[in-house]
Amino acid sequence: MQTLNGKVAIVIGASIGIGKAVAERLASSGASVVITYAQKADKAEELIASIKNTGGKAIAIKTDLTQLADIRHLFQETIKNFGKLDILVISGSAPRVVKPVAEVTEAEFDYAIAFNAKGNFFALQEAAKHMADKGRIVTFSTPYTVQPQANLAVTAGSKAAIEQFTFALARELGGRGITVNSIMPGPTTTESFKDTISQLDQDFIAQNSPLQRLAEPGEVADVVMFLVSDMASYITGHNIHVTGGMP
Repeated sequence: MQTLNGKVAIVIGASIGIGKAVAERLASSGASVVITYAQKADKAEELIASIKNTGGKAIAIKTDLTQLADIRHLFQETIKNFGKLDILVISGSAPRVVKPVAEVTEAEFDYAIAFNAKGNFFALQEAAKHMADKGRIVTFSTPYTVQPQANLAVTAGSKAAIEQFTFALARELGGRGITVNSIMPGPTTTESFKDTISQLDQDFIAQNSPLQRLAEPGEVADVVMFLVSDMASYITGHNIHVTGGMP
């Protein structure tokens, strides 16, 4: 069984959903975990308490990924509290903008770019500065970058930027043994997915999946765990599909 004993991980966007599952998985494998949240302080504290109750080490830091000062503070506090950084997982994402191109507002466009593109870029920049050699970085993309959908241009475009940052950084940091990969989760039974997608649409999506169901957050977290473990030491610069066989 792979362990992360002695490792220090940052999980951005970990108070709920896939990020929460990732934080729990890394902590249960022995990593000290720094989780971030934007608004759900109560959920973050619940997660920290749960990790500590099972013998893990974790702290929560409020972080707005659109603010460079917050991003830098996050990495500084991680080093201050744990002395190093071995793993970065950026699971947080701006809310999906579901509108035709002709109807997207400047504010909606700016926020998606500020969070998904700018926020990810500068978090990756801080990781490049502070991460220990042989570290692991995992970003999150979306199936919409390879399977275009109407009304999702802003989400797909801002997430496509993340993929390109990931691929470039993999080449830049390879000499230090640091791997940088992206994963592309398909429809997953998170709180936000269930809140924004009707039950009828959820059933339709599940029926059209080769596996006849949606993903569970823990299944995505298992892929992250693989990528940050020694088992994936020769995998870098890739976008891993976790879509249950859907395009």
